Amino acid sequence: MIRNSMRALPGFMQPFLSWLTAKPLPEDLDKVRPLKPFHHIVVSAGLIAGGALLAGIGYSQASIALWLLGFVLATGGIKQMQVMICHNCAHDMVFESREINMTVGRIISGVLMLKPFDTYKREHALHHSSKTLLTDDDDTLSYLQSVVGLKPSDSIASMWIKLVSTALSPLAVLRSCWGRLKGTATAENRRVAALTLVFWAGLALLSAALGHFDLFIVAWVIPIFAGYHISTTFRLAAEHTWPSVDVLERRGIDFICESTTGVFIGEELRIPEGAGTVRRFAHISVWLIKMLAFHLFVRVFVMVGDTPCHDFHHRRPRSKDWPNYITARERDRIEGSKPFPTNYAETWGYINSVTTNFRNFQRALPYYATRTAT
Repeated sequence: MIRNSMRALPGFMQPFLSWLTAKPLPEDLDKVRPLKPFHHIVVSAGLIAGGALLAGIGYSQASIALWLLGFVLATGGIKQMQVMICHNCAHDMVFESREINMTVGRIISGVLMLKPFDTYKREHALHHSSKTLLTDDDDTLSYLQSVVGLKPSDSIASMWIKLVSTALSPLAVLRSCWGRLKGTATAENRRVAALTLVFWAGLALLSAALGHFDLFIVAWVIPIFAGYHISTTFRLAAEHTWPSVDVLERRGIDFICESTTGVFIGEELRIPEGAGTVRRFAHISVWLIKMLAFHLFVRVFVMVGDTPCHDFHHRRPRSKDWPNYITARERDRIEGSKPFPTNYAETWGYINSVTTNFRNFQRALPYYATRTAT
């Protein structure tokens, strides 16, 4: 499989491939330098700042390619700041102090106009409960059903059409934008809500006064609202899968194992037996192009940060090794992931993973039909 494909490549490429796929070679586990939360803060902030700068330069020079590159990087940084830092602040795991976690989470949520942090923290606790995950009280399933419009009775093709059209729909982006503005304005923490609105109003007025309001829109507002909406919509389709109906109904420890799997980014390098040097080189070249084009885009724009290893987070939500999610998951897998009854499962490739999730959603139709009837 893909790990054998990675072994066929030069050693200097292994750290990059481990990050890209989110699957390290077991023999490389002790070679990786442990990371701290600050690393992910710097990387996320760097992507946001660098992406916004590139988007602004691209717009100024009428370079669509440069603007798109900046848009992708800025969006990836925004999404990574949310899933890696804001998310772990909600778990009180970025800083030692709960108060600092709350403050930083509120600042990030305000600057990026995300769901108000106090609301997010409360709702996220429901997401981690085996009683509410994949029910109407779960914000992930709620989004897929109410915003994307997915139903377990849909065909796989219909689900994909709904997912892509929602992600790229200007109307859906506007609704998302309005929802975030409204959510901020009506947040339960009035002080934070007021500070957020003042910050955004001040930023807009300052850019207008400097004669760069258009740059403010194309380099900051569009990635934060349109980019985030697109990335989040595609991401949520890969976040969880559906176990069998009996596991859904029991909601025991096996439900935690089977409702979240690893989503590794990449595909197998297939070289026919007996292939000569030229043919072997051609297969490797095509594989690398796919890995460095489509799969790299997915890793930077959609499956950012630790999202490919989201199953580790659900099994070990209090692990202080979360900054090293790639190696932490692999070590836990090698050790058997005790006391869970089954070890980690995984799928390769974003499209394959989402299609598998959609198929499992279809199989869960009896479970949801029963709940609707009652």
